[in-house]
Amino acid sequence: MDIVGIVAEYNPFHNGHLYQISEVKKRFPNAVIVVVMSGNFLERGEPALLDKWMRAKEAILNGVNLVVELPVAFCVQPADLFAFGAIRILKELGVQKLVFGVENVDYDFDKMAQLTKKVHGDFSTYNESYAKAYQRAITERTGVDVSKPNNLLGLAYAKANLELGSFLELIPIQRKKAEHHDQQLPVDSRIASASAIRSAVLSNKELVVNFVPNSTVEDLQQSKKASWTDFWPLLKYQILTSKVQELREIYGMTEGLEFRLKDKLERMGPAVAFTDWIDEVKSKRFTYTHLTRLATMILLQAKKDEVAQVVRSPYIRILGFDDLGQKQLNNVKKKMTFPVISRVSQKIAANPLDLDYRAGLVYSQCSGQRQDFGRKPFQG
Repeated sequence: MDIVGIVAEYNPFHNGHLYQISEVKKRFPNAVIVVVMSGNFLERGEPALLDKWMRAKEAILNGVNLVVELPVAFCVQPADLFAFGAIRILKELGVQKLVFGVENVDYDFDKMAQLTKKVHGDFSTYNESYAKAYQRAITERTGVDVSKPNNLLGLAYAKANLELGSFLELIPIQRKKAEHHDQQLPVDSRIASASAIRSAVLSNKELVVNFVPNSTVEDLQQSKKASWTDFWPLLKYQILTSKVQELREIYGMTEGLEFRLKDKLERMGPAVAFTDWIDEVKSKRFTYTHLTRLATMILLQAKKDEVAQVVRSPYIRILGFDDLGQKQLNNVKKKMTFPVISRVSQKIAANPLDLDYRAGLVYSQCSGQRQDFGRKPFQG
């Protein structure tokens, strides 16, 4: 039996994700599909539209067999750290193949990983963002453009796989139509980007029923949808009442940014919107996404040593499974070295789940739903 892994955010779960799952089933009819999914805060420093429990349920109802959570210490990170955390967890779960969508399916990601495995350089001398400097270095080594987000993420998966012993067979799949950052819903397709779907949902201007499965439609209709607007008052409070020495301890805070973040907020006044504040703070060196990730870490009060602890000692947090998924868990349980968490006690909430537990508490202030105590994995 093939054990096939997917790394996902499902923000929200849409027809493009359904297409990917159908492609896995077409190529590997007897596959067990294991998904490592971001929790309530995501790779680009955004809160998830719907909480992790709903998104895990949607995945199970639409063909996934097992969903586990990627700890927030890996979620809210640049592509290389995001990918490394996810691939480590897939290895622990006995996954053999990784399926991922890309803009250029003809790229040899294994070869590109070999060529760029030592590209981790210090780009601080350049008057540009780390991301642009990194992409330029990759292009110089490989001769191909990796500026498109899913190509870059595919390379990150390949490099993580190489570092962890090349245990995965990498299977890129051509993305269907929608570009990652498209903001408009298409008129000639039932597949749209997650960005366009989120924009439509939050603006209440366009219906998205043609672009998501029925399970997602129901959750979107019945649940509170989260965005930075909901968390901005909490973040402002954290920044305004923290001393610069305290902000300096937040994970990702570098190069005196604590002074700039606080000064801009105080000068712009109480009516400033989150996006306007970010636009005012950003520079050639610090991009919008870099700053939204940092904003998430401030919101969660994520300290540098806390993130480092999770990176050193990950865990498996079960969000949902069906019979095949449970069977796969039982098959690998004796070989696993990471703790497996299906229910949260006070002891687990304190350690090792402290940072994710705090993220759940913060997210629940918007969703109105508990995220840890009393929650158990969805069983399909």
